Amino acid sequence: MSNLAEKLEVEENILPLEIHELLDRYELLYPDVTELSDLRRIIVDHDLSSIFRIADENDELRKAVIEENLHSIFRVLESKSCFEVDDLYNYMEDVRKAVVNKNLRSLFKLLNADDLRKICLDKNYWKLWPLLEQYTDTRFTAAFKNFYVNNTVIDADCFSRGQLKSKLWIIEELEKLNMPLGMTYLCAGWYATLATMLFESNIVVDKVRSFDIDPSVVDIAKTFNKPWVMDSWKFQAATLDIHDIDFLSHTYNVKRADGSLCSQTTVPDTIINTSCEHIEHFEDWYEKIPQGKLLILQSNNFREIKEHVNCVDNLFEFKRIAHMSILLYEGELDLGKYKRFMLIGRK
Repeated sequence: MSNLAEKLEVEENILPLEIHELLDRYELLYPDVTELSDLRRIIVDHDLSSIFRIADENDELRKAVIEENLHSIFRVLESKSCFEVDDLYNYMEDVRKAVVNKNLRSLFKLLNADDLRKICLDKNYWKLWPLLEQYTDTRFTAAFKNFYVNNTVIDADCFSRGQLKSKLWIIEELEKLNMPLGMTYLCAGWYATLATMLFESNIVVDKVRSFDIDPSVVDIAKTFNKPWVMDSWKFQAATLDIHDIDFLSHTYNVKRADGSLCSQTTVPDTIINTSCEHIEHFEDWYEKIPQGKLLILQSNNFREIKEHVNCVDNLFEFKRIAHMSILLYEGELDLGKYKRFMLIGRK
């Protein structure tokens, strides 16, 4: 084992999400992958049935441990009768502890599932990534692994249930509309997790440019979207006040891999702003958008956060401040503490 791996195995978790929280978000994103719920139940509830499903062990050991089936217990013991005396004794002890005491360390030893033990009992993130890569095909896994390895501090809210539900809502409605997005601007794009979801969906998008006033989010946004940064800059992020964007044709600087700046001039076909509640002088920003541009806008009525300076109480109010000549979709999403509102259309 490398020094890095050894270090990571004993290092305290530095991710903003606990393992079970991260798995909960993956379940939300990939509801058809049943292994994710099994992993979460193993970690949270130490669920024995889930352990056997993930470990894919023979049915006799499962019956012996879960059902305490006497015939299965003897069959499990007989299968190891060729062991030397010391090994057989230790094996019989592990079987007894697993059956009688439901001892998880003994059970994982019997299952030869050391990595699963480290995830479940030691909460070792390092062993989680290969399983997530096995069960899902998403850039999110490599990104979170990168944050873990490099001690990158990120805001956990980027992967909150509310954030993900809101973005899944966008993906779902855009897939229904089946409209190509072309060159897409994410205004106040933050970590650009929406770009990741767009690229991994069935939506046709040529390129995405994410603009945010906070310079600390650029590298994180690029980490989430690294494959598309590497692919002829299908994705790039830049530090910019969105009030300064010229939506007819905008020139801005992005960083190359060596840290040098490169000037880009692009024209957006689609403009996305999922943080309209954060935008001061929203009317001034909206006024700069040319007629006919495709818009995807979200706001909310969650006034308890001081940064929410442009909340709306309902869709009627949202449509008033973001009037569209062609409205393709309008809707609201109840997220418990607040409602999120969405408009899709052409200005």
